Amino acid sequence: MENTTYNVKELAHKLMQGTISPDEKIWLDAWYANFSDEEVLLSASKYQNPEQLQESILNKITAQMGTPGKPARKVITLWRSIAAAAAVVLLVTFAALYKNEVLEVIDPAKQVELVTAPGKHRQISLPDGTRIWLSPGSHISYPDKFRTKERLVKLEGEAFFDVVHDEDHPFVIQSGQLKTVVLGTSFNVKAYPDQIISEVTVISGKVAVQAHDLPKSKQAVMVLNQRAVYNKTDRSLIKENYPNASKFLSQRTGLFSYDGSSLQTVADDLANQYGISLRLAPGIAQKGFYGHINTNEQVDKTLNKLCAVMDLRWNRVDNEYYLQPLPLNN
Repeated sequence: MENTTYNVKELAHKLMQGTISPDEKIWLDAWYANFSDEEVLLSASKYQNPEQLQESILNKITAQMGTPGKPARKVITLWRSIAAAAAVVLLVTFAALYKNEVLEVIDPAKQVELVTAPGKHRQISLPDGTRIWLSPGSHISYPDKFRTKERLVKLEGEAFFDVVHDEDHPFVIQSGQLKTVVLGTSFNVKAYPDQIISEVTVISGKVAVQAHDLPKSKQAVMVLNQRAVYNKTDRSLIKENYPNASKFLSQRTGLFSYDGSSLQTVADDLANQYGISLRLAPGIAQKGFYGHINTNEQVDKTLNKLCAVMDLRWNRVDNEYYLQPLPLNN
């Protein structure tokens, strides 16, 4: 009996039907005396303490009986037991149906806001266990408790997501005009407010992307090695194959690898990572670059390595950097 655990609802119904055993009655009485969810129920009601709530339920049941005269002590005891059982069922049902709503009144979820500085990466874990690698110059916001149907986060900038699977609570990222919906997968979202192109690239699982100004029938559903590209200018959303999607596994920590990418692509990545303006001299934007760049290093060191490989030189005026070919006599 000491280690026995009963189903509360079953015992409550047994009590109302008069089929409960002595041991079950003792266990139910002890459980009811320590039932903590009555505080949840009281916080949203007019009652000041559990006794008032229980007495109100008892009075309503007794009034519905309509028994004239003074009832016998045995009858009062019986109906008090029935009232207690009804209270148990009511409290359990209320807690099950309105748990999140009541908790939002008692302990409302707080919005968490995080910003990464230029050149800085940050890894965070959400309340559901989802992991996020936030890229430099990015902003993300999310609740400290997920209690709604959707697990909603808002992103400006770039982040890699490794989402914990939860079929009943889709994970939703709001990033500018794009809404990305997943159940559990790994993917990268790139959506800087000042850039025309936004991208969502899938590394594993399945992801649905929809633009606010496009109907749901125009959403892009992607799987491994695919990405959605949204153009803010013409409001187009296209899906395309992207075999190199796995590169984001290293890029999420600031390590970039290039296999013939244009110098313009490299410059754009460095501008995003370091939060700088990086201009290229005419005629060099399409030159191919092969190599690795660690953006966790200082920008000056990174540019020195890039220029050494590409036979370039750089100079800086305020926060603007300029790359140009070496003089011919060199």
